Amino acid sequence: MERNVGTRLQTMFQQLEKLGGKAAKHQSGDDLQQIRYITCKIFQIITTQEKIHRDSILKNQSQLELLLQTLKNATDRAVLVNIINICSELLGKTQVGKKASAFVSVNATNIVFQTLVQEAEDNSPSDDFMLTCHHVLARVGQKDRKFALKARLNRALLVTLNLIKNNITNFRNLQLLLPVFKLYTNNSVNSSYLGKHNTIPPICKVVLQCSRKHASVLKFGLDILNNLTKSRNNSARTIGGEYVPHILALYNDWHHTDTKHRHVAIRKGLLNVLKNITNLKSGRKALVEANGIRVLYESAQDVIECREMESLILLASVIMRKCCPRNKLPISNVNSVVTFKIPESEIYPAQGTENSGIQPLIDGGDSDNSSLEDDDDIDSDDERFKTDNIDENEDEAGEPAPVACKRSPEDLRMYNFLFPELFEIECSEGTNESIVIPTGSLEAGLEYTKSCETEKSKSGIYPLSVGNLSKSASTSSGMYRMATTVSDFPDPSACYGSGRGGQFSGANTEYIDSYSSRSETSGSKPGASVISIDFPMSQSLSTKSSAAKKTAVQKSRKSKGSKRPGKDRKPKKSIVKDNSDTIASFTSSLCITPIPNIVDPDEEIDQNFLYDDDDDMYEVPHDPTMYQEVARLTKSVYKFEKIAYPDFVGATSPFDIENLYHRKFGEQRAKVFEDIDRMIHPELVIDRDVYDLDSIKARTGINFLPDNNNLSNGDEFRVGPGGRYEPGPDCLRFNSQFESGNLRKAVCVREFEYDLILNPDININHHHQWFYFEVSNMIAGYPYRFNIVNCEKLNSQFNFGMQPILFSVMEAMQGRPYWVRTGTDICYYRNHFTRSAQVTGGVKGKTYYTTTFSVTFKHTRDVCYMAYHYPYTYSTLQTHLTLWDQTVDRDTVFFRRQVLCETLGGNPVPVLTITAQPKTDSRDGVDEFRSRPYIFLSGRVHPGETNASWVMKGTIDFLLSKRPLAAKLRDMYIFKIVPMLNPDGVINGNHRCSLAAEDLNRRWDNPCPRIHPTIYHCKGLLQYMQMINKIPLVYCDYHGHSRRKNIFIYGCSASMSWVVNDTNNPGVTGNKLEDNGFRTLPRVLDSISPQFSLANCSFLVEKSKETTARVVVWRQIGVNRSYTMESTYCGIDREGKYKDQQITTHMLEEMGHQFCEGLLRLGRGRTSYETSYTLPCETSLEQLGAYGTATDYIEDDGCDMQRGDLNRARAGKGYPDLLVDAEDDSSSYADSPDNDENDNDAEDF
Repeated sequence: MERNVGTRLQTMFQQLEKLGGKAAKHQSGDDLQQIRYITCKIFQIITTQEKIHRDSILKNQSQLELLLQTLKNATDRAVLVNIINICSELLGKTQVGKKASAFVSVNATNIVFQTLVQEAEDNSPSDDFMLTCHHVLARVGQKDRKFALKARLNRALLVTLNLIKNNITNFRNLQLLLPVFKLYTNNSVNSSYLGKHNTIPPICKVVLQCSRKHASVLKFGLDILNNLTKSRNNSARTIGGEYVPHILALYNDWHHTDTKHRHVAIRKGLLNVLKNITNLKSGRKALVEANGIRVLYESAQDVIECREMESLILLASVIMRKCCPRNKLPISNVNSVVTFKIPESEIYPAQGTENSGIQPLIDGGDSDNSSLEDDDDIDSDDERFKTDNIDENEDEAGEPAPVACKRSPEDLRMYNFLFPELFEIECSEGTNESIVIPTGSLEAGLEYTKSCETEKSKSGIYPLSVGNLSKSASTSSGMYRMATTVSDFPDPSACYGSGRGGQFSGANTEYIDSYSSRSETSGSKPGASVISIDFPMSQSLSTKSSAAKKTAVQKSRKSKGSKRPGKDRKPKKSIVKDNSDTIASFTSSLCITPIPNIVDPDEEIDQNFLYDDDDDMYEVPHDPTMYQEVARLTKSVYKFEKIAYPDFVGATSPFDIENLYHRKFGEQRAKVFEDIDRMIHPELVIDRDVYDLDSIKARTGINFLPDNNNLSNGDEFRVGPGGRYEPGPDCLRFNSQFESGNLRKAVCVREFEYDLILNPDININHHHQWFYFEVSNMIAGYPYRFNIVNCEKLNSQFNFGMQPILFSVMEAMQGRPYWVRTGTDICYYRNHFTRSAQVTGGVKGKTYYTTTFSVTFKHTRDVCYMAYHYPYTYSTLQTHLTLWDQTVDRDTVFFRRQVLCETLGGNPVPVLTITAQPKTDSRDGVDEFRSRPYIFLSGRVHPGETNASWVMKGTIDFLLSKRPLAAKLRDMYIFKIVPMLNPDGVINGNHRCSLAAEDLNRRWDNPCPRIHPTIYHCKGLLQYMQMINKIPLVYCDYHGHSRRKNIFIYGCSASMSWVVNDTNNPGVTGNKLEDNGFRTLPRVLDSISPQFSLANCSFLVEKSKETTARVVVWRQIGVNRSYTMESTYCGIDREGKYKDQQITTHMLEEMGHQFCEGLLRLGRGRTSYETSYTLPCETSLEQLGAYGTATDYIEDDGCDMQRGDLNRARAGKGYPDLLVDAEDDSSSYADSPDNDENDNDAEDF
């Protein structure tokens, strides 16, 4: 039977092929009658017989083509109806996919559209026929990606629209028409076209008249309306038709009737329409007038505990936040509270600064696209968050690199005095020959010195001569040191020309003059600093300070135990072979960064020895009295009221493990809803200012000017029930008038909730991130919520496990003087406070972001401090420098603390020189001493990156320690260190800029001596070293990173430079395209440091970074290993012992130790590129060692340790079993920045 049916179908198609292929005008009456009969019979067969016969037609493409060709040529109504019905039956109602694809492949869509339009243009069109055509189109359109375009080209859009208007109350017909119309509106051009032809009213009418019985029609109608309202014009038409209140009411009805959540899709569709409409200001106004915020808020609160309704809650929150009134920050203007008069600069006129003016700014108006904004803030040296336009980069890819701004040799000789290692040490040979300056004759140097003695230096530094350097005097171990003195020069004011008045003034002058006489009575030793200074101290204070030191050391060693990172193993002996007979000779003291063979290639260093020897670690106990005296000499822009207690006692992080914070699901949404509730119920808002730095400035007037001579701290007398408290309101009290403090205003909005506003950088109106303030008068056991409401960055690590830090004075008095991670309900999200258009570069409608967290205090009436990260003030640095200077072992360590220059604010910028003392005072010993290659380190160019200072502290601690590895490192290298490049910003609580209102890390290309003195002279040091052929082997600038975890490095690769065929760099030499030695240090650090991540490292050289320290030192100075080392504020997520832990001061200091150990490994291998400049003879690669991974150091150096032994050693230290292939220089970590961390949190609305 089936065979007979199949044969009949085949016979009919053969007959149809003879007749249906003819054009209509060539068909006779008999032919037409025959076609009617055949198509009718085919329809009867496929409707009455089994599915196999329908499938046989679908599989036979020629038969489908014949049917559609007949449909295209036919004009008879009966034939058209038969074929359309055949097509409808073939497509069926279920499993349409493959069937529809078969129709699309034979151009069925165009033919059906043409048939539909022809029928609509007929004098008496058949609605039933056209509905059947829509039934076919609805199924075919699911597989035709150009369905909407074909509909528009065939002029079918208005045909369907007219059918909808004619059947607006016929829900059965609408079920056939709306699916096709939805496919039309998926195309934005079609949506705009239909909107112009009055599509919105009928669709809205369909939506509003649907009841629960017509849920399917309502779903299609909402999908169509959602597509239409994506067009701004169509949204405006919907608003103009006053449909917003009706849509809102419909949503409210469905919310109350759909109690079992069976129609979530309908409710979601209504919210999507409202979301599109509220992209317009008029739409937001219409929803607010319809009381939409309250309706959406209450409906969301009803289902907030239901996880299945999360999508609805998300949409409702987005709509509410867009519609909430936009407010200005409750401050008079967005500029910083205090200003500083910036000196005029010929290089950079006033309009060249980040903030060309300090006049009050007026907030811009609202914008229709305010919710679609990009981040305009860049991290210190991060390629991931660049702002350069891609097209612009492509167009300018062929441009050469910037030309360096060069200084004359005569100008650079002013830095002679900052190289005591070259000029102070004299030979003990019988002759009286002096040490010749490498850049010229002794006579030339003395002549230059005499000329400088008669006139002030215009660059802010007084150059010392060889004669002056020979006058150096030693100091006793109990004295402060200022390496550069003004007493040796005829005109002391000539020492500093870049500060206010061009000299030390005020307290610093007294500081030097009062105590310089102490150096006269101290013992003398060749090579010591020029002057030593000590503070007068009463006997009681001195005894107390000494006892405090002793107690601090005992507590420090007692409290560490096994909790301190890296301290849970017993020290093991290092395996060191005697290499006294294998030390290579050096060419001369003038060679370019020669790498000494202090470490023998066959030497093995036991990794377990690296961080276990506590007794040899150089740890200086904190001295509060010394800190107080140093803080009183620090110059600020405005008056400080006190010394912060954590800085006074030298607070650090605890030794306990602090895991990353894991917030509960929905915390961010809950905080957003609390903000919305505050706007819905303004009567419940207290809105009382409890701290206002602007008001304090206005009230104190001239008394607000800086005068820090009497700073102290009395917090211990304020705490507890019996503490001294000034009368005032019964709420929290705030203060930020201390060094590095930043809080502009605090507003009590509810009983236990406070809005906090940060102060921007001095002389500018943005860069709000760093905060550090005091809070007191709290009640224990109550959760206080703090909202920092003027943050700027698009996202924050506060969304990914980071917590702020808290210091409690009462806890410190009980023996726990630590900064601890604190806070719950932590999140970061966009708020409703608008940013000024002048702040955002002319873009209107951008808003600030809120960092919110809740803190439950342990003690009533405590005094606590809260900060973004562990503070490290300028006074802390000066105190540490003084303590280092007092206690360093000068018999073995060559240590000099000198002043590089003076900042705009009048604060000295220290520069350190650290190396080993000469082994002998013979000519060979002195030559070896001078021949050591240089390592140049700098940090804290961005004031808010305090983590950089903690890493720097760890580095200096290690270099001055008695560890054998530290001694080896000092024997190998000379370290030049500028630990703080932006003291003024640090002192005044800035986050990124200096007092010149500029990011100093963007001024390295051409710094101005008047407004960028620290960068000008730091670069001058490097240029001086370049001039005397002492280019550093490594330059590293320490930074912090706010949006990534781990610690990592940015380097420079010519092959990854924005400059095409970049040959203007130190990595290109001869026929070698690139020297890959710069990859060694990151690989070594990854193998020895559990907090360092090679995967985060990048070596891109972008055009936007050409003015940063890393790229300028690489390109202009010629340092192949020029790095930026970025440290996280948050924590560690790489595999190892620190995984999922918050970063601590001890981890950061440990990173400084490990960085030094990594530098030690650089002496174990050299490239032919380096040795061509440093060795007078040919050397094989085996003798030089290989640049690569930890495996290279083992295998190439001939050590007995095998790969498996290395993995076991690394596993014992908590490192992953991972060895990077030394030959793979194109790995993903080097090709692109880290992409693991998504800036968009799942709950970030």
